[in-house]
Amino acid sequence: QQGYEVWLELGLQTAHDKTLKRINRGHDFACYQATTRAARERRLKVCCHLITGLPGETAADNLITLERVLETGVEGIKLHPLHIVEGSTMAKAWRAGRLPTISLEEYVATAGEMIRHTPPDVIYHRICASARRPTLLAPDWCSNRWLGMNGLWQYLLANGGQGSAI
Repeated sequence: QQGYEVWLELGLQTAHDKTLKRINRGHDFACYQATTRAARERRLKVCCHLITGLPGETAADNLITLERVLETGVEGIKLHPLHIVEGSTMAKAWRAGRLPTISLEEYVATAGEMIRHTPPDVIYHRICASARRPTLLAPDWCSNRWLGMNGLWQYLLANGGQGSAI
């Protein structure tokens, strides 16, 4: 009523319940759907956070997540690769060699296809992210978000922009 635009940001990360349980998110996809519907009924815009490179997930799994998020309804997306950070449970698995990380090339191709499969009216608030050492353990390229952003720019120029694969 005061002219402010209000967004609700929800850290879904993935629509796959098996992965949500594995990474200890504390919710399932149905919970996300119910929360999103309740927010939209109250005329709040929803921004969904998604991560590529989660343990056991493929590029195809990421497209399924995107499809399910779009079907539920969303106005914005924040997208970034999985970062392995100091002090996390995943850091222990990574150090033990049980957790592979996503390469820059894999991220660019996966994120690029997700963007290409997203309707143009959905706003991408973030397409990559970075963390600094010593907090960031892996992947190394995530210390510079511009590597991902520039890679995505080139990918989308070559393959078509947002919504081109719908």
